[in-house]
Amino acid sequence: MENEWNSKGFRGVLANYPDGVTMFELKLAGHDFKTGSINTLITKGYVVTDGEKDFTCDVVYNGVVVGKVTKSGKVYKLVQKD
Repeated sequence: MENEWNSKGFRGVLANYPDGVTMFELKLAGHDFKTGSINTLITKGYVVTDGEKDFTCDVVYNGVVVGKVTKSGKVYKLVQKD
């Protein structure tokens, strides 16, 4: 079951980020998760969103930085069950 693997995989990766992580940061680290799996984990109470994080990115045209843009992404955290 691919969704089950994605759900367990996402929770396993989140365990390495106790302060939370964005999808952008996960993608940079080589992880690619589908939001459908994550939404299910939020609904079931395994994962919470904890605000947003801003990133300043260079705008590059033909190899030259021509500006900057700010993007934001939701921060996802694993719920710690006692």
